[in-house]
Amino acid sequence: MPNLFEQYKQSYESFLSLANLCQKQFSDSTLELKKSLKRTEQFLDALGSPHKKLKIIHVAGTSGKGSVAYSIHQMLVADNKKVGTYLSPHTTTFLERFQFSNELLPAKDLISSINKLTKVYEKFLETHDAPLSFFELSTCLSLFAFQNAGAQWCVLEAGCGGRWDATNVIPTPVIAVITNIDKDHTDILGDTLAKIAYEKAGIIKKDEIIFCGETRPKIKKVFMDEAIKNNAALFFINPPFENLIGANHGEHQQHNISLAIAAAKEIQISNSAIELVLKNLKRLPCRFETMQKSPMIILDGAHSPAKIASTVKHIKTLKKPVHLIFGCAANKDVSSMLDLLIPHVAKVTTTRFQMTERKTANPAELLKLIPKTKQSGVFLDHSDALAHAKKTIKSDEIIIVTGSLFLSGEMRAQWIGEEKIISNQNSF
Repeated sequence: MPNLFEQYKQSYESFLSLANLCQKQFSDSTLELKKSLKRTEQFLDALGSPHKKLKIIHVAGTSGKGSVAYSIHQMLVADNKKVGTYLSPHTTTFLERFQFSNELLPAKDLISSINKLTKVYEKFLETHDAPLSFFELSTCLSLFAFQNAGAQWCVLEAGCGGRWDATNVIPTPVIAVITNIDKDHTDILGDTLAKIAYEKAGIIKKDEIIFCGETRPKIKKVFMDEAIKNNAALFFINPPFENLIGANHGEHQQHNISLAIAAAKEIQISNSAIELVLKNLKRLPCRFETMQKSPMIILDGAHSPAKIASTVKHIKTLKKPVHLIFGCAANKDVSSMLDLLIPHVAKVTTTRFQMTERKTANPAELLKLIPKTKQSGVFLDHSDALAHAKKTIKSDEIIIVTGSLFLSGEMRAQWIGEEKIISNQNSF
């Protein structure tokens, strides 16, 4: 009989294979995008409509949406609510997408839900000729699994954009949060801030309550127009004047936590629960996470210029030379990210993530974007890149891995492996 980890791996591989029926993960055709939402909703109905039985908080935005969602999750847990939170992408293992109460969803519960979902999907395909993509299936699985596990609340993080995101099949949620707008996924969402804001604003629904962290007047207007159209109550939350959480969390997290607090108060989470979380706020993995101290190695999943700008602020506080290990997805704004990073690092080693579901940037091409005086090496295997950096750094240097959550998540397994996360029901 396979042990729990082996059962989990078999179940995940089986679930992952379902996506090969759908060849195209993304589309720029409005007709195709509408079909995506329709088939996702139809499949949720086939699963018993879990999206209509949970109290949902919907979170979108360019940067910080995962942190905001996870902060709200912690506040709900502190207030004795039974809550599941769906985050994407995961770092080291698929189970990390499913936060449940103080831990991850038990692996056995996810396995059970995958098995049940697969049987329903077989019957669904007999009468529906459009298979679901991996993200569409994952979104359905999250709602189905959380309901099966007895959750009352669900915090749902949008994957990409909002208007046509699979998470947007939900009816009007209890509350929605939009963090901010910046250029990311421009190949899908558009190449201007106004276009991206329009896509994010698509989560605004009739008679909804929304909190938004955007501060620029032109972008705020996009959200106001959508709110007026839907008779929705829209509140803009400015960055706080003082630190609400420890300064070590970073300046950008102060604004994120203020959004989470506004949402929590609106749904009447007690002040004592909010204060408890502020004192003991947990971070998600690979958010400028220190994995070891000698030599110091930090993993950071920043993968857009806006996120890299926050990484640079963290680097400045270290006041030590940095050896950067950099790799990213092929569709990212590489030049802008490196332009921000290069002035603040001593050496750069380029590498790649190894998952096959997303196209990675060629590390040899990445190295060409680095000034020759700062080039350290190029490696196809990120383990070799790390070994090289360890061997070549000076005693006072820090190694920082950034550019991709996929890269930092894969490398994180060298300290906390997938099997350990599954058995502990915890990423740490």
